[in-house]
Amino acid sequence: MQIIVGGGFKTEQVEFYKKVVHKNIHQSAASIATAMVTLGIPFTEESLATEIQDVVTSFNEKSIPELLPAQYFPLIKRLWSDPKAQECFDRRSEFQLLDSAKYFLNRVPEVEQSGYTPTEQDIVRTRVKTTSVIEENFKVDKVILRIIDVGGQRAERRKWISCFADVTSVLFLASLSEYDMKLAEMKSRNRTEESLQLFRTIVGYPWFRQSSLILFLNKRDLFEEKIPKSNLADFFPAFSGKPGNIEEALEFMMLLFQNGFANSLNGATDRALFLHITCATDTKNIRKVFEDVKTTILRKNISELNLG
Repeated sequence: MQIIVGGGFKTEQVEFYKKVVHKNIHQSAASIATAMVTLGIPFTEESLATEIQDVVTSFNEKSIPELLPAQYFPLIKRLWSDPKAQECFDRRSEFQLLDSAKYFLNRVPEVEQSGYTPTEQDIVRTRVKTTSVIEENFKVDKVILRIIDVGGQRAERRKWISCFADVTSVLFLASLSEYDMKLAEMKSRNRTEESLQLFRTIVGYPWFRQSSLILFLNKRDLFEEKIPKSNLADFFPAFSGKPGNIEEALEFMMLLFQNGFANSLNGATDRALFLHITCATDTKNIRKVFEDVKTTILRKNISELNLG
């Protein structure tokens, strides 16, 4: 949104995201090194197993983003170039790893340079956990859009209710690529099943009976990369399509949420679901989707004011 209608990022924002890029690289390297031990995957260089421990033990997910010590970069590059680390990466559904891990670990040679400045693509791929309610206001076609971002983690959901008075539209973001992954908070719980359950709960909330519901099935690029290697039917037995068939898998995921919507309406047959398949890192795709969403929201405002 900041790129599409906010005029881009200010200097202080770019400096902040530079630190976030560093933290995402740190987290990705620490996650892979830890998982290699957990999964019993030996390092090609035995010495690296010991040397990388400083990188692992110094990572703190709750700390504010800071620049990495320069001596960490050679270690991280050695780790990522290890074929055994690539083997571990291919098993990423078995442990918690940032979606952008591969992108940022490939970017280390550029990021470690003293004059590095995050690109637009770097910024849109960063991951900053939302642990509070964040409100942003954007002026679009002479109309102020008030967008409230809420944390998706289980512990954050209790903070949402106070934000829901007079909401015009609910934008629900679900990841397509998490069908084979588990929650960080509950290792036995499938992420897509959790997302679907939350989606159904929101559809049934009385606060949203007059709100338009817009569903983004996001991370299509990662989904398309993963489907040929990770059979959807292994995690969702109801899927009867061909293993590795991206279009059939995508159709199944869409139907999963569409059925969830239909089964949660509580008799409100006049409600509609607006569904979009997105790749948030593709700004051209997001610009097009935003135009569709903007039209939906503005039409609803006009209708409610009896101006249509």
